[in-house]
Amino acid sequence: MSSSKSTIAFFGATGGCTGSSLAHALREGHSCTALVRTPEKLRDILTSQYSIPTSTIAAQLTIHVGDIKDPNVVSKAIVSPNQSSHLVDIIYSGIGGTPVLGNSIREPFKITDPTICEVGMKCIFTALSNLQATGISATCDGRNPLLICISTTGVSAKHRDVPLPIYPLYHWALAAPHKDKKAMESVVINDKNEHIRDFVIVRPTLLSDSEPRGISKVRAGWEWGAKEDQEPGPRMGYYVGRKDVGEWIYRRVIAEGGWDGRCVSLTY
Repeated sequence: MSSSKSTIAFFGATGGCTGSSLAHALREGHSCTALVRTPEKLRDILTSQYSIPTSTIAAQLTIHVGDIKDPNVVSKAIVSPNQSSHLVDIIYSGIGGTPVLGNSIREPFKITDPTICEVGMKCIFTALSNLQATGISATCDGRNPLLICISTTGVSAKHRDVPLPIYPLYHWALAAPHKDKKAMESVVINDKNEHIRDFVIVRPTLLSDSEPRGISKVRAGWEWGAKEDQEPGPRMGYYVGRKDVGEWIYRRVIAEGGWDGRCVSLTY
């Protein structure tokens, strides 16, 4: 992106990665929207964990209350908070289900909503179609929005992106969330940029709530999402911090740009 201030719609903003990106965006002066079920939870996270002043939240963040599965409320969140006749510049989805213990050795972990990522992404595209039918079809600069979404390592069909020592355990224990993330990625790629100008799929490895190390410690690899061309391939590692992932996405993808069309693996 250029140095101008983008408008950004956040989904899953109470999560660690997305919340970190939102905090950095607010701190840098961007106008943002967020769709959440509990606004007070989001406000508390921003003020207590990231020291965002309540005045900044009031001035720069428009909070919509609702469910990602409702295209009508999703539509409200992706309209620019500065110009209601245009879309936001960037749509950022970090939605995901909550992991819970499974009841069999074949499925040690489940997620509370096993299709939340796939269905949520479909609802975002439905909302874009619905807005287009009303004449709201482009950002303020006349383009489609950029889509950023958080996926995971372990779902690539091109490269192994998980270290061999944990490869079997990783796929066994995380089969359910991986299935949903992979389905979400398919929705994005199969859209073929009909609704968006491009996408950046971010695939962090196992996520940690550890103290941030700084994005200089985050290693990034990538492969093309749809294009068949030369690519360096993923970086492999064992874990990465949520707050560092969020800052990396803000600094490298939103503020700097240049990652369009790529599936980016992140790890320490």
